[in-house]
Amino acid sequence: MSANRTTKKIDPLPKKNQKSRRSHRGSLFIVAGFLFFIVLAVSSVLILQKNKDNSKSPEPQAQLTEAQAKKKALAAAPANKPHPINLGDISIDDTVLEDGQTRENTNLPPSVTVTNDKDPIPSKTSLSKVVNESSKLSKLEHDAPLSASEDQSVVKDDKVSALPPLDKPLAEPNQPTEWIKPERPMIAVVLDDVGVNKRGADLAIELPGAITLAFMTYAPDVKAMTAEARKKGHELMLHVPMEPLGSADPGPKALLTGLSDEEILTRLEWGMAQFDGYIGINNHMGSKFTGWRRGMEVVMSKIEQTDHFFMDSRTSPRSVAASVAASMGVPVLRRDVFIDNDYKNTLEIFKQLKQAERIAKKNGHAIAIGHPHKSTVEVLHKWIKEAETRGFDIVPISKIMALKKPKE
Repeated sequence: MSANRTTKKIDPLPKKNQKSRRSHRGSLFIVAGFLFFIVLAVSSVLILQKNKDNSKSPEPQAQLTEAQAKKKALAAAPANKPHPINLGDISIDDTVLEDGQTRENTNLPPSVTVTNDKDPIPSKTSLSKVVNESSKLSKLEHDAPLSASEDQSVVKDDKVSALPPLDKPLAEPNQPTEWIKPERPMIAVVLDDVGVNKRGADLAIELPGAITLAFMTYAPDVKAMTAEARKKGHELMLHVPMEPLGSADPGPKALLTGLSDEEILTRLEWGMAQFDGYIGINNHMGSKFTGWRRGMEVVMSKIEQTDHFFMDSRTSPRSVAASVAASMGVPVLRRDVFIDNDYKNTLEIFKQLKQAERIAKKNGHAIAIGHPHKSTVEVLHKWIKEAETRGFDIVPISKIMALKKPKE
């Protein structure tokens, strides 16, 4: 007898539990969606805020008065501190080699002058205004007593010099200069940067008296060193720091293109008062300043009142120093050769001195500039004797100036 069995289908989960599970899932989706919306909203706000900050236009700058602009230029001038000196030779940063220039044009022959005077010629009206302001300043400085705490750049009992005349045109830079040809070719060697390194100064002073020494205005104990150099028979020059094109620091009281005419004169007069007995002035660095016509006019206006000459070290082929000096009646010379750009290579120093000999043979004279490195001094001791036996006269710088024919 067969019996029909009925199978009862058993539900694995109660219906109540299934509903609860579905409800829990839905809640999770809702929470996740809400969190995603919040993150999206916060991100959008941050992006909008950043774009708003970037799109802000710069605040308008207040217009400066002429006096404020001059004050700002003085504040922005490079720090006036001595450049690095090592314990032996003067470091390479102390030489004209590091004057922001390449070596391509450092040894141009005397017949070649590269000039690019782009400074506009100031109008007579603007120059008259400056002259009037300078006259007022001179009167104030003359009448006002000087206190001991005032800047040492103001020379006691010294007025600010008169500014350049208004009607002197710039001399033609390529105009040939007439020279007296000596019986034997003459070479003058000028050592620059003397005094910033005591050991180098002592070596330079022990050279034969025919070598001219250009002492730095801010050299320590410069009066004592120059007095000793004169006893040894050397002619002296004043080495004035001027602004270079590069980043090198020319030193304290340097003449800078950002200065007013009055401040340039004040700094120059400070330098000229540091020691006595020099016969000429030349530039330390200055590849930027010597290319600025107005600045060189201010410098020459002061030198014109003295018995000194100016020698252009030609640290830049764009220098207008010689042409400005000639226009203002200031006696001027120009360097022919740098002898120790590569001062660690004695063979290179000899090679540059031979270049000076070739120029002297051709023109009757040559001016070579070096520095009081130990290697340079050692080479000069030997070269002077040899050059004299080859028919050259090694002379002080004044002998070269005496070869210039006076204007009729």
